[in-house]
Amino acid sequence: MNRQEQVDSPSLTIKLLRTIGSPFALEQKQASPENKKEALELYEYATKNKIGLLYLEALKDHGKLEEFGLESKYRDECEKHNKQLITLIRIAKFLNFLNLDYAVFKSIMPYQATPNDIDILCFCLDEEYKELVEASFQNGYEKPEGGSGPFVVMIHDMRNGPHLNPHEKDVYDIDLYKEVSISHIIYLDKRKLVKHVTEMNMLNEKVKALKPEAELVASIIHSIIPEQLFTLFVYYATLYHLLKMNSEEINRFIDVAKENNVTFPVRTHCSLVAELHKAAHGFVPEELEEILANLGNETQDVGNLIRDNHEMPYRYRWAVIRALVEKTRERKFRRSAVVQAMNMLNPKFAKYVIGELVKRRRRETY
Repeated sequence: MNRQEQVDSPSLTIKLLRTIGSPFALEQKQASPENKKEALELYEYATKNKIGLLYLEALKDHGKLEEFGLESKYRDECEKHNKQLITLIRIAKFLNFLNLDYAVFKSIMPYQATPNDIDILCFCLDEEYKELVEASFQNGYEKPEGGSGPFVVMIHDMRNGPHLNPHEKDVYDIDLYKEVSISHIIYLDKRKLVKHVTEMNMLNEKVKALKPEAELVASIIHSIIPEQLFTLFVYYATLYHLLKMNSEEINRFIDVAKENNVTFPVRTHCSLVAELHKAAHGFVPEELEEILANLGNETQDVGNLIRDNHEMPYRYRWAVIRALVEKTRERKFRRSAVVQAMNMLNPKFAKYVIGELVKRRRRETY
């Protein structure tokens, strides 16, 4: 497809964004799929970008679910979302009972969404963390095969039975993080995040979570460093978080990025969000312009996204390396990187890490 054809025929991404709409463009009329075939194609594309429920909610608002035969898919998505919500409430209740300091992160979206699992960052001491993991096994949770690492243990809520597929996450899965890490590499220092914890009430249960400014930073960095993919899942998280932020809160968001030495990945991510929003809706929200005026624009990845005809998820290229280079300013990150390098001397571990890197570079979503 040449440039003129791209202009005349919007990509699937742009069609999807115009169907769902933007919280910053409520006055614009949302588009609808032209027919059932296109509606199903957009649903598959939305699911690939982890926003299947958000897309179906938009079709419901349009009164199009029945016309496109997607009522059952909508019911399934809602059921999945509700089951994961119960998983979240149950683990929060358990942690509150143990009187432990924690924060749910990357798991409570400001819009209807169902993440891969529930992520919990534990601020307790190492011994308390071990006791937490052991206590979970005595209180209705199991440790599935695989999924755990040096600083994270995956547990499974067994209220509906054991974890059946070791290669896939489900709505009953929870990752208990001792550090925000990938393998031995700690890419966010929890000591800097503990001051950004707030409490919310969900289904009459107290849930501790990161404040929006820290939550958004964590979601952005997670998509770049471990996952290496920019999905519409994080695109909409960005828009909905920024919608609720005033200038003071946006400044705190920028400060969190600077304090954690992740200004380059945040700049890259926000530049991509701005490009997508402009391509779909014709303008860049003021909140994004304010952030980019402070941090600068990242033109290389934006150019790549445009050349890819805005295809999503977008695979980060050199942004991952540049993000890691910026993190070397932190002593904790440098020490964890050395530990990772030392462990790579073990052939079995090195083979596993290389295999994971290859898999992440080849996959289309996560």
